[in-house]
Amino acid sequence: MRMNHQHEEGFTILRASLSHLKLPLELVDEVIERHIAVAFEKGALAFCEGNTDGMIACILSGYVKVYCPVGDGNRTLVRLAGPGEIIGYSDYVDEKGRNARLFEVQVASKCTLALFNRDHVARLLAALPTENLIAILAALNTFWSENLRFFTTLLNLPFWDRLTIVLSDLAKRAGVRDAEGIILIPEVFHEDLAEMIGCSRPMVSRLIAQMVESGLLTRRGKQYVLLKRWDFGDDSRSCPKRSEAVSLPRTSTFAPRTPSANGSASRGVTAYAARGSD
Repeated sequence: MRMNHQHEEGFTILRASLSHLKLPLELVDEVIERHIAVAFEKGALAFCEGNTDGMIACILSGYVKVYCPVGDGNRTLVRLAGPGEIIGYSDYVDEKGRNARLFEVQVASKCTLALFNRDHVARLLAALPTENLIAILAALNTFWSENLRFFTTLLNLPFWDRLTIVLSDLAKRAGVRDAEGIILIPEVFHEDLAEMIGCSRPMVSRLIAQMVESGLLTRRGKQYVLLKRWDFGDDSRSCPKRSEAVSLPRTSTFAPRTPSANGSASRGVTAYAARGSD
């Protein structure tokens, strides 16, 4: 299937990600060759919870929001995913023994997804030599261990630090550098950030205002810009701390071990800690 330049970039990112899982290049190329490209409009529901269609997807262009339903009719934003990222896994086995989808995927901007058949991918993996499968399992174990470590760390951080980690992660995955700093390409709302770090929307608004006053962050139209004072360091946890900002009135931003006033702290942090799992 002929691909335009934008789609080629998405597959380039995908190939780089899958290389860490020790997948043979020829297998990746065969999977990509069999993809079906589907365009979605903003707001469309690309994947639903409980769906058993057996399809997984790679984002070729645009951005999507990955949600985890929480059992009471609500859902929590897990991740804002962009080009090259895999979404739509069949995450659990339902009561009929079928592989079903746990997460919902809603389109955040006009986007194109490359759809792959899960059974086809499974057949290709089954044909690999034992040593390749062991290497893939080892890489997956490392991947999930890193996500567990991220969860454990994030759960015990103040909201300020959680927000800087989320914004830094978005800048690395979905940012473009210019003279001022790094522009976050997708449109991100305070409600989105609140769900991702497990606090209320007013708390996020206060933290954003403090970051702006500190010269760390600015708004350009509908997009945020992480200014040059923003320090990514070698680890996302070394993002700018409150003590590095100009003197501001201190608010209670430390994460309690019990849910916050709006009942979302533990739920939101748990969901965001699943970053990369869908």
